[in-house]
Amino acid sequence: MKLHASAMAAVALSLTGLWNSPAWGQVLYMENFEVDPTANWTVNDGPTDEAADFFFDYSTVGIPSAPNSGGTTRGMKLQTNLIDAVFGGFSVSPNGQSFTGDYALTFDWWHNFLGAEGTGVEAGANGSTQLSQFGILTSGTVANYAGAGDGVWFAASGDGGTGSDYRAYSSERVISYQLPAVAPEDEHATYHAGSRNNTAQLYLDTFGGATVPEAQTNLFPETQFGVTADGAAGFAWHQVEIAKVGTTVTWKVNGTLLITVETAEFITPTGGTNILFGQSDINSGLSQDPYYDDVQFTLIDNVKVSTVTAPAEDADFDNDGDVDGEDFLVWQRGFGPTGTNATGDANGDNAVTAADLEVWKGKFGATPPAASVSAVPEPATVIMAVLTAAGLAAASRRRRR
Repeated sequence: MKLHASAMAAVALSLTGLWNSPAWGQVLYMENFEVDPTANWTVNDGPTDEAADFFFDYSTVGIPSAPNSGGTTRGMKLQTNLIDAVFGGFSVSPNGQSFTGDYALTFDWWHNFLGAEGTGVEAGANGSTQLSQFGILTSGTVANYAGAGDGVWFAASGDGGTGSDYRAYSSERVISYQLPAVAPEDEHATYHAGSRNNTAQLYLDTFGGATVPEAQTNLFPETQFGVTADGAAGFAWHQVEIAKVGTTVTWKVNGTLLITVETAEFITPTGGTNILFGQSDINSGLSQDPYYDDVQFTLIDNVKVSTVTAPAEDADFDNDGDVDGEDFLVWQRGFGPTGTNATGDANGDNAVTAADLEVWKGKFGATPPAASVSAVPEPATVIMAVLTAAGLAAASRRRRR
């Protein structure tokens, strides 16, 4: 069936607070870095140099306590390409961890980068090509970075200067999922902003311009000052959730759904059941600034993995107490990469897709109004009639044009 143009258009919505999040359950793993955990982590080396400090006091570089730290300032510091001038990166994973079923990885994240002399960190002053990264479904023994890996991971720049500031990677797409799609596997990732650039409205709503902490400015006054570009993630603590429910992996920051990756039809399967964090540099250049080693890094704190319960499926989009042809029309009109239950999202992934149509088919005829029970034909017959009618209507519209 060919849907008319308006049914295929993306619904322009802010996603903050609209996603039907899974319910959290049992805590499976936790690390707050308050006691030196270095022996409990594996560093998976990439092609360039890297540094991981699992017991870093980030107050020493003027960064305040993370939102879930209660005033303490120990965390995991990750750096790459400080010496070698080689494109690449690395990742770290906790030793011996394996997470299956439906679960969510949550943590606090800070991206720090080098400003420019005279202009500081303001937009366009000194573009950084380094990315913070984090993900799941890795073996825990393979380096995951922009160019190689075995998991599903997400990445972001701090300054908004790369042109592709928010990215998704996986075992099948180690050069990142492209937008617009240039290969079949690109269809497996949905960028809910409709863009990867920090200037998209979803990113502007999620990441306002952040000011370099005064304490860091006092330590490095020549470069570390000013306000970042709107829509960029640098110089602020963000609360991150990466959830796996069924075969779907979602990335949320500060409660906003940014990217969804569907793993059901992966061309190259993922490598395992561990989690990962890391740093990548998508450029081989190096800064000669003496502050570079001190201020170019990713911070991670308060890591937790918890079980989750999948959102209940609901195909009664018009909320009238039954699932019928009117709900199909809601789904048809809302079809697109973003949406809510009221616009046709039945499975709670904040998109209106063919998967939601399958839910509607499975629930068609549920809880019919009492007055019409005797007159309701077999669900399969009605489903075919509705789909046929929709197809005829679309054909009629094409003829009129």
